[in-house]
Amino acid sequence: MPPTNPSLVAYYSRSGTTARVGHALALRLGADELAIEDLRGDVSVWRAALDRLLGTLPPVAEPTVALDRYGLVVLGTPVWGGRAASPVRRFLHDHGAALAQVAFFCTMGGSGADSAFADMQQRLGKAPRATCAIDAKALEGDRYLDTLDTFAARLADGAQAPLHTVPNGAVLHP
Repeated sequence: MPPTNPSLVAYYSRSGTTARVGHALALRLGADELAIEDLRGDVSVWRAALDRLLGTLPPVAEPTVALDRYGLVVLGTPVWGGRAASPVRRFLHDHGAALAQVAFFCTMGGSGADSAFADMQQRLGKAPRATCAIDAKALEGDRYLDTLDTFAARLADGAQAPLHTVPNGAVLHP
């Protein structure tokens, strides 16, 4: 039987880092996953910086799921110059009204999470249920998984036991 209040983890990932975190979070929540696709194809670091400076809202693919069926949508983004990535900003612009409850996570080189979350909240017009920032140092060797477990437990109100990793990086269900 499908959950009565399903969750969705939707994220944009230029390099694959945010996708890695989003996938691990979806596993922890038992949530569906949606990759936000920039229709311009591969985006260079220079294009990302220009998008940030100009406030560009690039075209993104239409979601392949009905967003209004999810009780919680967790949005993930890399931090680009202290803001959410431009494809996430476009997604919020186009689909924010369909999102009941939200939570945010970000990946970053070192700082900018608070301003990226404020940017997302302003574009959405509502506060997130929770936020989680993962910096590049924590992504080395999967050290971010404990933080992700805590975030997932907070989102699930402690209803699900956390997942843990084994030395080879595999994820085990308790």
